[in-house]
Amino acid sequence: MKRLYGLCASGISGNMMVGALINLGMSPSYLRAHLAKLNLDGYKLIDEQQVKNGIPGTYFNVELLHYDHHHHDEHHVGEHDDQHDGSEEHGHHVDGAEHRDNDEHDTHADHDTHEHHHEHRGFTEIKEIIEKSKLSPWVKEKSIEAFLNLGLAEAKVHNSNLEEVHFHEVGAIDCIIDIVGTMIGLEFHGIDEVVFSPLHVGQGKVQCAHGIMDIPTPATEALLAEIPYFQTDIEGELVTPTGATIVKTVGAWSDPFMELEEVRSKIMESQKFGIGVGSMELEIPNVLAVAIEEV
Repeated sequence: MKRLYGLCASGISGNMMVGALINLGMSPSYLRAHLAKLNLDGYKLIDEQQVKNGIPGTYFNVELLHYDHHHHDEHHVGEHDDQHDGSEEHGHHVDGAEHRDNDEHDTHADHDTHEHHHEHRGFTEIKEIIEKSKLSPWVKEKSIEAFLNLGLAEAKVHNSNLEEVHFHEVGAIDCIIDIVGTMIGLEFHGIDEVVFSPLHVGQGKVQCAHGIMDIPTPATEALLAEIPYFQTDIEGELVTPTGATIVKTVGAWSDPFMELEEVRSKIMESQKFGIGVGSMELEIPNVLAVAIEEV
């Protein structure tokens, strides 16, 4: 069995997770070929090597074409404009909410002819996009499960229901890419189980569509209800809604939970590890480290 460890000492975002899986050995061309099966357009992907506080890794992001975006950091599904400690700047908007991740490396399908700037996509439509694709059954199942988790969290904090939660087009595309891209990467590496360290969520305030919110935001907090996380004096939204969604969907939790240093040791001892680079400039390295262990 292959187990993937994720060290979230600097939080986690969707684009950081995909970047780590690329750095671990999945080629960007492989990812692009499989994402093309979604038949989405209007974006291009970015993957480049960067260094954060002396640590080299892969920066992945999604750049939306024909959209005047002001990069937020991938705080998805909650309605923020922020910067993720984990480097996510896609614009995820739920019912007007905005979170953003940036990706700019590859172009996907006909990314430019359609202008869906003002469209909204709900859970049902996103589910249909994934179901109609030619992706593997496992990638489809886990991607849909992730959107269900995200949608239910958003519905809970907005006192609505799943069908009333809608993602702005700009948010829906990068959110889909991050979540589906993560599942593609896990399948590529043959991962059977994912174990994350406790999540460093950051602290402070973040600007959202409905005003200023405390970190972690309500949606992220709802997603992490049964998952260990911690705060320090580091300012910023280190765990985005998309990152929290991925952790909730694919994370396996032991009893007792693995401590941060225990996961760090697993990463250091591994012969095969990857680093996903975030966009934020912090006192600590803005990176997500993953490693594979045969168990």
